[in-house]
Amino acid sequence: MIGFVSALSASLAIIILVTISALIGYIESIFPTHGLIKVDETKYRYVMKGYYVDEALLREVIIAVDNLGLTEKVGSYQTGCNYGFNTSEREMTVIPTFNYVTLNQYFAGAMPIDSITVYEELGVINTCFIDINLGKRISTPAVEEEVTVPTTETVVEDGADG
Repeated sequence: MIGFVSALSASLAIIILVTISALIGYIESIFPTHGLIKVDETKYRYVMKGYYVDEALLREVIIAVDNLGLTEKVGSYQTGCNYGFNTSEREMTVIPTFNYVTLNQYFAGAMPIDSITVYEELGVINTCFIDINLGKRISTPAVEEEVTVPTTETVVEDGADG
């Protein structure tokens, strides 16, 4: 009787361990990779752990880009999110808009910021990201406004009264 109970409890323990391992594997498979990922020859993507951009995260992104030697090749930055698995489209449209404003404030016109990107992704937990677009930097030159000073003309009439 004791042998039967111990064999049954050992089998149950093995079934529980296999089930937990499978569950952990599944959960890890739906979590996206964090950090800098190469999308193609003209774009890198920094997938964030959270949703919102802050100054510390932007320093991490800049350091990661610098470590790859891409600093001089960066043409623009772009924020975005994906939706569909665990978040709604509306929520994932508001968040990159906030991140867009944060990027504009951080770079203060020194780096072009492209419009936001939002797309549907059903297979993984939804995240937000910063795209690093490589290419020629399109700088907006400072527009020098032509200042016109109003002048008053003095008209001198040559003529005699009379």
